[in-house]
Amino acid sequence: MRTMGKTLGITAAVVLIAACDPAPPEEAAVRTDPAPVAETFPEVGEIVEASWVEEKLGAAEGRVAAPGPTDYRLSALVKLGPGAARKVRSDHECHAGVPAVPEPLKGLVPSGVAWLSCELPANGKARAAFVVDGSEQAFLTSTTM
Repeated sequence: MRTMGKTLGITAAVVLIAACDPAPPEEAAVRTDPAPVAETFPEVGEIVEASWVEEKLGAAEGRVAAPGPTDYRLSALVKLGPGAARKVRSDHECHAGVPAVPEPLKGLVPSGVAWLSCELPANGKARAAFVVDGSEQAFLTSTTM
């Protein structure tokens, strides 16, 4: 009888914790204000235009979320000021790479582009700039670590 009471108590606790778990996040809204992107990526120079989303990472479907810090990823398709993409390529180590584009931005990113992945200095975040030779377009990502 005592074991059954413990089992019921544990089951009730699990049900209560699961009920407190927030609903899964909705699809991130695309924002166009370049200021938050420029603040996160000061070394890329002037950002003329931006389309960006911020996503909450690690929200597994059907599982109870553990309390603690949450990781976020900012992804932005940007148009840089004149000469900025060339400066990013010359100031940072770059190699061929393809950005992981979140669903809300996929329709904005051109296909068939030869991206160069340039690793930016970490400032508590993993950051990269994907640039294209001969273009001022870039795709920027920043993920909390």
